[in-house]
Amino acid sequence: MHVMETINRQTWRNPWALRDYRRSSGHLNEGERAAFAIATPQKGRGRILDIGVGGGRTANLLRAIASDYVGVDYTPEMVSLCRRNHPDLDFKVMDARDLSAFADASFDLVVFSYNGIDSVDAPGRLAVLHEAARVLVPGGAFVFSTFHRGWGGFEHRVDYRRLEWTSNPVRLGLRTLRYVEGRISGTLRQRRLRPLEQRDGEHAVLLHGAHDFGVMVYATTPAQVQSQLAEAGFAKPALLLDLDGNAIGEVASADHEYFHVVAHKPGV
Repeated sequence: MHVMETINRQTWRNPWALRDYRRSSGHLNEGERAAFAIATPQKGRGRILDIGVGGGRTANLLRAIASDYVGVDYTPEMVSLCRRNHPDLDFKVMDARDLSAFADASFDLVVFSYNGIDSVDAPGRLAVLHEAARVLVPGGAFVFSTFHRGWGGFEHRVDYRRLEWTSNPVRLGLRTLRYVEGRISGTLRQRRLRPLEQRDGEHAVLLHGAHDFGVMVYATTPAQVQSQLAEAGFAKPALLLDLDGNAIGEVASADHEYFHVVAHKPGV
């Protein structure tokens, strides 16, 4: 197992991370909203595989267009959270690199939201792309988002920790303690994990500020994404969208933390 995966799995099991995912709802941004709309099955409803479901945020967004819905995540704690939040839906503990539980052409739409595909190393990423293509019907769509290697935030070490204000003095005290704890943990993790960063050609494994610098992510370029998708059997070119829902080309701005991808499996 790559060291980045050991680090990430530990973070996903953290009670604070589970709390954050439990509270998450709605579309992340207009880019995700547009990507989901474009990929909606032409017949209106279809068989949907939702990978890396976290706390089940996307389950609420996709169930309206699903004739059959299956959500999977490789973190058992996340799957338990989903089952509590959505007891009427089907969730399984499963690794996206091995979807052998599903036959070829089982789904009309496969989704891997919020840069979840970036939680595994380069060989694992290619395995995910191949498995997504395999389980899709001809003409089906794979929607995911991925970190942009050229984003300026990687270089400037953007810190996502914020102190949430409340007029309740007890809650404010607890939040302040959590804020301080997070800042200290984040500083220590940066010192410990930055030496593990890797840069290889167009992609890289980099430390990200989410969860107090608790995750290492695969970051790439639009051109590399297009190449990987073509190699996995998707039609060329895939549609790439920025966070505002605007199409981007071979080069993304340093302001783009990540971008959304809509890739289709060639039709019959």
